Amino acid sequence: MFIRVVTTPNSPRKSIRIVESVRKGNKISQKIVHYVGIATDDEEEQKLKDYAQELIVKITAQRLNDESQQLFPVTTEEVLDNLKNKRGRKTRKRIEDILPPSEVRLDEIKEQSRIVEGIHEIGSEIYKLLGYDTLLQKRDNNILMDLVLTRLAFPGSKHKSRDILANKFGKEHDLDAMYRMMDKLYEKIDDIKNRTFESTKNLFPQKVDLVLFDVTTLYFETTETDELRNFGYSKDCKFNTTQVVLALATNGDGLPIGYELFEGNKAEVKTLVAAVEHWKTIFDIGEVCFVGDRAMFTKDNLSLLEAHNCKYIVAAKLRKLPEALQAKILDEENYKPTVLKNDFAWINEQEHEGRRLIVSYKKKRAITDSKERERLLEKIRKLIGVKGSTRKLISNQGIKKFTHTDEKSKTEIDENKIMEDALWDGLHGIITNIKDEEPKALIARYARLWIIEESFRINKHLLKMRPIFHWKPERIHAHIAICYMAFTLLRHLQYRVALTQKISPEIIIEELMQVQASIHIHKRTKDLYRVPGNFSNIARKIYKTFSIERSEDATIYII
Repeated sequence: MFIRVVTTPNSPRKSIRIVESVRKGNKISQKIVHYVGIATDDEEEQKLKDYAQELIVKITAQRLNDESQQLFPVTTEEVLDNLKNKRGRKTRKRIEDILPPSEVRLDEIKEQSRIVEGIHEIGSEIYKLLGYDTLLQKRDNNILMDLVLTRLAFPGSKHKSRDILANKFGKEHDLDAMYRMMDKLYEKIDDIKNRTFESTKNLFPQKVDLVLFDVTTLYFETTETDELRNFGYSKDCKFNTTQVVLALATNGDGLPIGYELFEGNKAEVKTLVAAVEHWKTIFDIGEVCFVGDRAMFTKDNLSLLEAHNCKYIVAAKLRKLPEALQAKILDEENYKPTVLKNDFAWINEQEHEGRRLIVSYKKKRAITDSKERERLLEKIRKLIGVKGSTRKLISNQGIKKFTHTDEKSKTEIDENKIMEDALWDGLHGIITNIKDEEPKALIARYARLWIIEESFRINKHLLKMRPIFHWKPERIHAHIAICYMAFTLLRHLQYRVALTQKISPEIIIEELMQVQASIHIHKRTKDLYRVPGNFSNIARKIYKTFSIERSEDATIYII
């Protein structure tokens, strides 16, 4: 016999029943033994369960006495002791009753498993520093933290994460419990964003200047659409699947400031404005400066940014500018010498539609541009051959810009086009509405754009934020939130480690993955012992960053 709780849809009422399994031939069905009562809250439910447990003991004792007609009837205390011995968890041994490691012989134990400890020992420390440990109740928080840390090392589905947690980290979780936790996490997403922002701000007490912002797309392995999933321009070239749009912002050091998730057909500039306006209402954000690539350089986009009082620095499409302005860009007389990132360079500043156009020239960049063009020309020569075939060039606009096709459809390399292209070697331009900063400072700001690009690479490839396999909007949002938490944890870990040594996120994870321990089982007592493995000097430095001492002695292992 056991207790069953039956819920009523759309009602707090719960029916508490005592049921038992009955075999009929090859089939097993459940029979109701006793209706205990109806509970309307958790307190009443627990009282009814306690009462039901007493009834099970009494019913069991009565049945035993009826069946055996013993001279000395079975008491409820005896039945209760018998049930305790048969059911429930085994009584946990006290540590003092377990043989200490110093008294265990090697021939008495054997390795049972090997677990990774570095990810949790360091990751849990950052997790607490970020304030994530109080988002949910204890049990749900343990599941959440384990999912976040697992995504750092073995990103994958929740089903895969459950298996990896058990096999690699020695942590058991129920899959349904993971999904229930995600449903609760959905209600806490604003808290996650706020705590993340505050954690970044605490490292930089002055008002946050939104320096880096970009948008990417995350695809699903489906064509089903809803209010969130939709078709749109895919940056992953997955035009046959639905997607969502993710807007992400970091400061100049790559530490997360915030993110927003939009429907898959949302235009890029609209996501920018919507995200910034939302962040202004909940965060203490100072002057907003958007740094973006050439995709944002359109008249409508820049006007929209200015209408929302956003400052910006975006890459300019130099060859799309008016001819008169192009002539000023190519005129050597307009350039002044300077130093950019310890490299000698030249800067040319012009006015364009009320905005500043700043063009820089670097010798190293010119050499790179020249090599890239020569590589492309070599490819063209192989494609067109001696007969000047155009069949393989029909859809390749990048190659066509260096060729010429005559009336007889013969294609040749056009030397004039090559010379025209070479005029732009080493040149790069930015457009900005910031009036009070030196050109060097603005170029340096733009140069930090690689950080947000690296951030998306980390999210997409290292943390495998996509493809997304969830279909409920709440679960989609919760999945992105878990990935964002993992990304935040990794960036803060990288930032703190970088104060003493420069290590890439990939190397940090790899080093922590090598911090392991072997779990040995005693052949006779079945007691478990932990034997730590060796770990590298890099891992030791990471531990030292957080003042964590790792025990190198064998210890009793308690699950």
